[in-house]
Amino acid sequence: MNQNLAPNECRCCMLVDDNDELLLLLAAMLGHLTDAEIRHFRTPAAALEAFAAAPEKYELVITDYEMPEMDGVELCRRLHAVAPAQKIVLTTGSGFFTQAVAQRAGFSALLNKPYSLAEIHAALAATGIKTDAVCVA
Repeated sequence: MNQNLAPNECRCCMLVDDNDELLLLLAAMLGHLTDAEIRHFRTPAAALEAFAAAPEKYELVITDYEMPEMDGVELCRRLHAVAPAQKIVLTTGSGFFTQAVAQRAGFSALLNKPYSLAEIHAALAATGIKTDAVCVA
């Protein structure tokens, strides 16, 4: 759980992807794993604005890599400028990223598309996020 949250504040996960279908799919998958409120954004600019207004609210950010206006690496850099310890997971269909490359870019974990529920669970575990799921196989 985010150490910055008061006991009665909700846990929030931010999802950022320009693809509506992927946003909804990932939100549904996260809904099976956590009771956190899930907020999704179609543009990195909108996500950054919401994050900057209340960075303490977000336990986790999951962002796509390839998006118009700003890629996920730049979004990660800007989010960390606001909150250096923010946990951020990168999702991508690009073969360029490995876990090591993603971590050097500031990400806590990497999800290569297409990803399964078990892979999302593992990414959450890698970031230290507790899940409600008992079995995701």
